[in-house]
Amino acid sequence: MDMRELGRQRGREAGSNADGLPEQMDRDFAFHLELYPSLGDIDMAAAVRDYDAERLACEPDYTEFPETKGLIDRHLGEREGFCEASGLDAAAAAYRYSFGFYITRRVTAHHPARYDLISSRTQCTNVFFPDGVDGVTTSDNRDDWPRVDYREHIPKARLDPIPADNKVNWIQGSVSSAVVMDEEPQCCFPCDPTELIPDECFDDIHALVDFMTRYREFYGPHNQIWVDRKLNAVAVEKSNCRVAFRWPTVAGAVCVTACSYLDPDLNAFKQQRTQEVCRIKGESPEDSIDAAYFEGCDRRQRRLIDLTNAEAKRGATLWGALNCVADTDVPFPDRVCIAGEKLDPAREANANWTLTQNAIVSTGPRRRGLYRSIQNLHPDRIRPITDFTPKLLLGEGVEMQPEWQKDIDEGRCELAPPLTQ
Repeated sequence: MDMRELGRQRGREAGSNADGLPEQMDRDFAFHLELYPSLGDIDMAAAVRDYDAERLACEPDYTEFPETKGLIDRHLGEREGFCEASGLDAAAAAYRYSFGFYITRRVTAHHPARYDLISSRTQCTNVFFPDGVDGVTTSDNRDDWPRVDYREHIPKARLDPIPADNKVNWIQGSVSSAVVMDEEPQCCFPCDPTELIPDECFDDIHALVDFMTRYREFYGPHNQIWVDRKLNAVAVEKSNCRVAFRWPTVAGAVCVTACSYLDPDLNAFKQQRTQEVCRIKGESPEDSIDAAYFEGCDRRQRRLIDLTNAEAKRGATLWGALNCVADTDVPFPDRVCIAGEKLDPAREANANWTLTQNAIVSTGPRRRGLYRSIQNLHPDRIRPITDFTPKLLLGEGVEMQPEWQKDIDEGRCELAPPLTQ
């Protein structure tokens, strides 16, 4: 099958699941016109359509990126198949394939975001211990403004054993991150480097880092944890066009939290761009919500690193991993677990809450997880997530151990329904 037809098949599959896409486009366009008021009253559908065409015409340097040869036919086919199956137009296809890149690369590079006009920014967290007491041990929290339609998150998939040949698991954690008024890449060709990684890179974290560094303008921004098949891990700090890596210092453990860049060069770049936004808005750094938010993220990341390294040094346990993301022992913004703190005391919509937490042992015969979610999410009734008792979820085929039963009997956790239910 040639690449054009392969693209059409992929596009038809995407197009067959496009119900409600026009309404979603309208919501996204309205939200981003509010977030970036200096865009004015542009026709965003037309702008995204034109940007998608620009991306398709932006041929990469095949000497530097030989893996991209032939991909243009697949991308063209995807858009053809999407329009065919969905019955939607080129603007909808452009939204499907290029809207995120358009916002993060074209819009963000030229327009300051007015985060003070919208709801809160998330501060999610991931921690990875390759050599926990019971096996590979991870922990996670997700933070946001509470929504009444929120559903409890049960991390069942994370309890499956990590297959040695499964590429999906090389990303062991991912959180949001961005630089205000970031750089625009030289090449905007629609390339997903994660589809192009040579298989041998998954055996060597340094080879993986080298490959993804070469493709640094094509992915992100975000902070992530990457892991090779030997369980060597690295923390990734990614802006639009720059990438930096934080290597483990204690027992191979790494962690990431949202919107923090601790690499000296990347941090200096973020500070410089934040100062430029302050200048455009007519703010001083002391009065800037952007500056306060990013400083808080960096402080939170330093606190998380200290907690992660201390736990790794002791020998990471399931409860210890959970405690890293459930940290409330220091005041905001250093604390990892968020309980209604807000940057602007006058705006309730700026309040963040940790909505879910979990810790997982994902390898070996003692696979199990602890998880909890905030309940009663109406703002008038909301309580911190640490008020809720964690649930213990056993991996399939894992038998209850006496020390786990003791935790249940003493009220530290509750037994969750088995995975088969």
